[in-house]
Amino acid sequence: MSAKPTEIKPSLPARAVLGVVNRSRKVVRHGMKFRSHFRSAVRLALQGSKKVRHAILRRRMAWKGFRYRSRWTGWGASAWRAAAFVRSPRETRQRQRLAERFAEQVAHAEMSRDHGFRLLPPNHFAEMPEVIATCRQIFESKGGRADDASAAPAADSHLGGRRMKGDYLRNLLSNDDLLRHPLLVDFALSDAAMGMAASYLGTIPYLNRVDLLYSIPRESDEKVSSQLFHVDPEGLTQVKFFINVFDVGDGEGPFTFIPADETARIIRDVNVLRQQQGKQHAGRYLDDEIAVVGATGAIVRVMGAQGSGVAVDTSRCLHLGSRVGPGSFRLCLYIQYCTTRERGNAFDIERYQRDPVRRFAVQHSIASAGGEVSAPHQMDN
Repeated sequence: MSAKPTEIKPSLPARAVLGVVNRSRKVVRHGMKFRSHFRSAVRLALQGSKKVRHAILRRRMAWKGFRYRSRWTGWGASAWRAAAFVRSPRETRQRQRLAERFAEQVAHAEMSRDHGFRLLPPNHFAEMPEVIATCRQIFESKGGRADDASAAPAADSHLGGRRMKGDYLRNLLSNDDLLRHPLLVDFALSDAAMGMAASYLGTIPYLNRVDLLYSIPRESDEKVSSQLFHVDPEGLTQVKFFINVFDVGDGEGPFTFIPADETARIIRDVNVLRQQQGKQHAGRYLDDEIAVVGATGAIVRVMGAQGSGVAVDTSRCLHLGSRVGPGSFRLCLYIQYCTTRERGNAFDIERYQRDPVRRFAVQHSIASAGGEVSAPHQMDN
């Protein structure tokens, strides 16, 4: 019989090395499995997060669409008024009573309730020469020049210095600018300016924004965003002033609007037309759609000398702006009075503590101030 071969056992150091190698392989295998499971978990989490974001976005868009459409119905307008009253009944009554007394006591022009606007000649406000001079001073301090359309002021604003509405519209004023130039806020709260807004709105409104809007040409000829007809989403009614700081003609892309009574008809007719064509609702109205429903003749363009402008209810009047031609620009003083609390400027509240009318107009501005204010507020759906 042949002898059974003797098994040679690895030495202790070799066994130790093999043990380490085997354990390392096992750890690597488990690590690869864990990494695979981890990647799957991350992928599922991202998919779930995406679905949640889309669901939230769809809900927000649906809510915006509901708010937008309901405002143009009798029951919807009544429901929104009731909701605003329930939210703050005491303050609502105080604002209404104070506005009634204020409108009776101060001299002011009236906005048409049916048409929702009033055109303003250059000499309408006594303070206008000083206001225009202040606006130009600020414009030049930020690098702008009246004789050079290519001079682009830095967008030094509460929005982090970024351009608004893509590449053609900027807001130039920050809260600090308003503190350094209180004349602009004083003008917005003056008897003549705020009296017009309060009388039209039937309440002491929230002074939401005081700004300089700087419009320049777009590289593309395609009209987008606020260059298309739309109405604004803040509340049922509001008043905005657009006052030309420099002379404005056709090339400067004047603020353009359609009176409120015609707007109601246009929105109704265009929505019927879209339903017949199987198109979805959209918050922007094309020039072709305005023409098809026979409303081109109702369009008003706010052109004129420095200091001219308009007081307009942009919640009720279709409007657009910033269609600036090559080599031109438009600078306008922009003031917004709202019946609802919106994100806006933070004003110097202490300056108006002894005046009940002005205090009501600015007292919530600190709480409502935010970094996501658009210029101007526009509807995205």
